[in-house]
Amino acid sequence: MRSSATDEAVLVIGYGNSLRRDDGAGLILAEKIAAVWQRAGRAVTLLTSHQLEPEIAEEIAATGAGVVLFVDTAATTADGPHDIRLAPVVADEHSPSLGHHFSPALLMLYARSLYGYEGAAWLLTIPGYDFDHGEGLSESTQRLLAAFSPTDLPF
Repeated sequence: MRSSATDEAVLVIGYGNSLRRDDGAGLILAEKIAAVWQRAGRAVTLLTSHQLEPEIAEEIAATGAGVVLFVDTAATTADGPHDIRLAPVVADEHSPSLGHHFSPALLMLYARSLYGYEGAAWLLTIPGYDFDHGEGLSESTQRLLAAFSPTDLPF
């Protein structure tokens, strides 16, 4: 199966565990981004998961989206970072092999190698401070989430 990416379509993949406090922030941020872009008339597909799994590589290719945006929570310390960060995902041949944890780079490598996906990928991370069992976000993560605007993203 070959995948031809459509530049204006976006696949937003939010992942994390909503029962581990701030770990669920990536899911909430992904939903916020998708909702804002959909209201603006963009072609957006939203996918949420507790963790990245190999099957997602096929879903990436099947959407034909020109951009894949992975959204996750990054544990932070007092030293930072304390802002939402965007970085390109590079799918290279030296990505780690099959294991318990899949990274965005490995999924993109699989999507390209196995399914011919040709689009770009980015990782958006929101800082997390509290990963204890429970629902709800820390005040710091809530403030970052509330202040973030999907229109600030470059695509």
